[in-house]
Amino acid sequence: MTAINPSQLCGMNFHYFRHPLVRFLDDAAAIGLTKVEIWGASPHFYVADEPLSAARQLKSAIRERGMELTCFTPEQCIYPINLASREDAVRNRSIRYFLDSLNACVEMESPYLLITPGWGYANEEIGPAWRRSADALGVIARHAEKLGVDLLLEPLTPTESNIINTAKDLRRMLDELASPTVKAILDTVAMAVVGETVRDYVAQVGAELRHVHLIDGDMEGSHLAWGDGSLPLDDYIRDLSDSGYSGALSFEFTSPRYWLAPLPPMRKSFEVVQKVIHTV
Repeated sequence: MTAINPSQLCGMNFHYFRHPLVRFLDDAAAIGLTKVEIWGASPHFYVADEPLSAARQLKSAIRERGMELTCFTPEQCIYPINLASREDAVRNRSIRYFLDSLNACVEMESPYLLITPGWGYANEEIGPAWRRSADALGVIARHAEKLGVDLLLEPLTPTESNIINTAKDLRRMLDELASPTVKAILDTVAMAVVGETVRDYVAQVGAELRHVHLIDGDMEGSHLAWGDGSLPLDDYIRDLSDSGYSGALSFEFTSPRYWLAPLPPMRKSFEVVQKVIHTV
């Protein structure tokens, strides 16, 4: 068993989008975080707007503050990105978007690109949407293999996607893709919404679990700072320790309540999780 260590805690800039990206980097470094996950959306490094030179500059900005980049997560859960789209124009644009994001990963030296499966229409059979998603993911995975960047495939809540919601769904897609570059990510909120546990993920994906979004939340899918929701942090830390998990534990806060004052929830979560790590 490998005990969870505070050095695994990771800041994410999603809830900083009303502030310059540099403020997020400064705040993360100031509170003692040594890892960051970059959410790529306007005005924070949206790949469609930025040259590859900007990716190299971002890499330097992170390293100048004594931190490392653990994952690049381009925005993809809202329009216009959907890998499973029935509309060819949307699906093809989405594939190009992730191929461009992989190129940015190379320049940033990000080991991982987070990717989600997209969604099919709610009033249609899921089979064709699953097939479109798998085909698109396969195209992206083959390019990732050439570049030496791993993909983190993330299950979503049922309101976000009807393709991969559970650890079993994730296992099925991993098996279907059969690519050494496609790994697993666990999001504690998406996991809790469908009634699953860390142990369920470990049973399904084992050592392929490479990244965790460790956030508090509720059954509505809110991504909250620790102490603002109802999820069992102690259980999560204990189960992750028991599994030998050694990857990043990233704070992904999406609630609008944090947009104007983004530092307090990140600092509070950092302190709360550290305390639990030292007591579990």
